[in-house]
Amino acid sequence: MTASYIIQRKAHPLICLTPLADPKNVEEWSGDQELLLKTSTLLTKRQNDEVTFSLYNTIDYSVDRWIQDKQYVPRLLASAVVFTISYFIFSLAVRDPIPMIDELVISSVLAIVTWRTVARRDSRSALAQHRRHALKVSASERRSVIVDELFALEAYLDALESYDAFTLANALCRVGEHTLPPLEHTLDETTHAEVTGLLTLFLRRSAKQLYDLTSRITALHQSKASSSKLAGQLYQQAMNRGIDLPLLALAVRLQV
Repeated sequence: MTASYIIQRKAHPLICLTPLADPKNVEEWSGDQELLLKTSTLLTKRQNDEVTFSLYNTIDYSVDRWIQDKQYVPRLLASAVVFTISYFIFSLAVRDPIPMIDELVISSVLAIVTWRTVARRDSRSALAQHRRHALKVSASERRSVIVDELFALEAYLDALESYDAFTLANALCRVGEHTLPPLEHTLDETTHAEVTGLLTLFLRRSAKQLYDLTSRITALHQSKASSSKLAGQLYQQAMNRGIDLPLLALAVRLQV
């Protein structure tokens, strides 16, 4: 059984946290596995459609990554063979005033074209399509269960939405008297570990900037240090780029 979590937010689209975002889980997936979807409430039809779209998109991404990793060595060898053969052909057939330059450029271009062509072929291979189909069938036949503890996470995010960017940035970086509020309800050990791991996986794939910031700020909290410089950077990024400070705060709170 593979558990995924849905985090609902008032001011943002819902977040689908699923282990299928990790290509390694695609490798280990078996056809008889059940996909379990954990939510705080029953989802509406629109929300269910949103979850299905998110899962399908994640599956497409992970299967592509999985097959590319699986076929890396054959693709590398094919590109190397093309480069070597084309280099010798053009070095013998083409006479130019600057030896090697043209041959290297042409051979490199042909090797890159070969790499991309083989990569596209691998993504459309029968093996990849079969795995993609099996995962999407499991996603469409998922079973939903209500987990009351998810209310605590959703309430925490909603509460953080009421903070202004300056205050939340300072709280994240422990500047002055500002600190992150605690979670009002403690999650059980299994839920806490699964949500923390899946949220980290989600950020690493879908919000690389937040993922990097989570690591920096978590280290800051663990060392009991503060950084007004980092707080200023967070504030500027929130104002100019619209980074999701409440989600960042949740990720940090789960890890410290």
